[in-house]
Amino acid sequence: MATSPAPHLVATHTLDPHDPRVVALGAALRAVGRLSPGAGARMAEALFVKTARVRVRPAELEFLRRAERFTVRANSQTVAAYRWGSGPAVLCTHGWWSHAGRFAVLGDALVAAGHSVIAFDAPGHGRSAGWRASMPEFARTLEAVATHAGGVDAVVGHSLGGAATIFALSRGLPVRRAVVLATPTDLRAWADRFRDTFRLPTAVYALMQENMMRRLGVTWDDVAIPALAARVTVPGLVVHCDEDPDVAIAEGEAVADAWPAATLHRTTGLGHRAILRDPGVVARVVEFVSEG
Repeated sequence: MATSPAPHLVATHTLDPHDPRVVALGAALRAVGRLSPGAGARMAEALFVKTARVRVRPAELEFLRRAERFTVRANSQTVAAYRWGSGPAVLCTHGWWSHAGRFAVLGDALVAAGHSVIAFDAPGHGRSAGWRASMPEFARTLEAVATHAGGVDAVVGHSLGGAATIFALSRGLPVRRAVVLATPTDLRAWADRFRDTFRLPTAVYALMQENMMRRLGVTWDDVAIPALAARVTVPGLVVHCDEDPDVAIAEGEAVADAWPAATLHRTTGLGHRAILRDPGVVARVVEFVSEG
């Protein structure tokens, strides 16, 4: 299949330290932190985990409208979920600041190949409740949706959803095959970038991390994606673009190298998001999920 036109490859979640809003927020966080490191840490964590509900494209909206809708309880919240087609179930998990509609092209291709497709809006995304989220909460939602569905045959995760997929697999989620696309490996680096952008004081940043890890019941070592991938035994397909401006190709290589039964499929010119819509990538994912 021909590849889709190359997008303008720019980072999709930039934190510009020169943006007036970022400058103002940073000044406020530092001022509160000087008076009370604990209060500053709580404010910083709330900002770090805050989600956003992005615009749904017309084709994605039409895809969602064709779904059988249902809800699931996960992380003490109501999660919106969707199902299309019939056949062996493929559960899809979107990335940060995204939604289930992002799987419109891949979902239709999987249904045409004889699969059913299940997707959900992560906490604080799409039609789901809440205002904050994190990778472990993505993973626990994935597990809850899989259990509600009575089990799934395969899983597909994009970006942070790929990291959540590996996290769930390492905890024993039973599937036959797994695909991750544009998956980050060093989640702590995103927190460090947040710290540097807002120039958080050391004490505030340390408390922010401590509070977040306690709330989520994990440590940074628990979410080291290559170490988790090394525990996964099911066959995997790792798809990554050489020019991904959000998650470097080295991170995809690290996932594939650590995952004993994984194959790396490299692409060019697709960036971070168009990789989900590219005809060549879609065909490879459908082929892989359907094997066996």
